[in-house]
Amino acid sequence: MRKVLLAAAPVVLLVLAAAAFAITNEEVPRITVQELKARLDRGEGITVVDVRSPGSYNSSKVRIKGAIRISPEEIRPRAYELPMGKEIVLYCT
Repeated sequence: MRKVLLAAAPVVLLVLAAAAFAITNEEVPRITVQELKARLDRGEGITVVDVRSPGSYNSSKVRIKGAIRISPEEIRPRAYELPMGKEIVLYCT
């Protein structure tokens, strides 16, 4: 079972994430960027998936070390790349 959290996620992405992992919007908790940073700084075993649109990603200097880059339209076909049994945080703007 994958535990999915969203950091700074709009409703549209929430729906995409829910569809990709066969869960409902109500089941996807959200965390702030500050919470994510604190958890990463503590070394918690979190998989971060950067799901910003290509334009948003390319126009930003923000990069999360170790994040997997998957655009929103690729979430479902690339879900196999995400580890089972690990918490997953989808990061977007």
